[in-house]
Amino acid sequence: MLIGYGGIMPREASAGGIVVREQAGELEVAVIRPHGRSLWALPKGHVDPGESAEQTATREVWEETGLRATLVAPLGEIRYVYQFRGQRIFKRVHFFLFRYHSGVLGDIQHAGQRVEVDEARWVPLVRVASLLGYKGEKAIAARAARMLLRAGNPLAVSGRPPDQGDD
Repeated sequence: MLIGYGGIMPREASAGGIVVREQAGELEVAVIRPHGRSLWALPKGHVDPGESAEQTATREVWEETGLRATLVAPLGEIRYVYQFRGQRIFKRVHFFLFRYHSGVLGDIQHAGQRVEVDEARWVPLVRVASLLGYKGEKAIAARAARMLLRAGNPLAVSGRPPDQGDD
């Protein structure tokens, strides 16, 4: 718990991911439009008891996109305070970079998830930061793009480590 202006502030932890694939020589990222919203976001959700942030991110990517993906690297976290039913809540969201493995984007085969996500689509990596609706997610997407583009090619997404040469 954090001490806030109105006393003790509850904490929440979530995790999510940026899933990247190469399509016709271009890197693309899976984004979702949460149910009832007009903005685009990254797949993410609450860390369940006994689950690590990495496990949560992997699960949420699958539940919200229908994709199976391999975790490549951590991207950091975003922190913010939001209000729910009159109470201020401190939230930390851990993000990870994933390499697409299998599945059809938006083909969600499990019960309950269609309620959370109205639409999913692939977006070019170079456009994803400007498309996302949340400031913190824009920063995470920009970090992922820098990480991938610094490699000079999608080596970081192919499962091989990026060249550590002249950084």
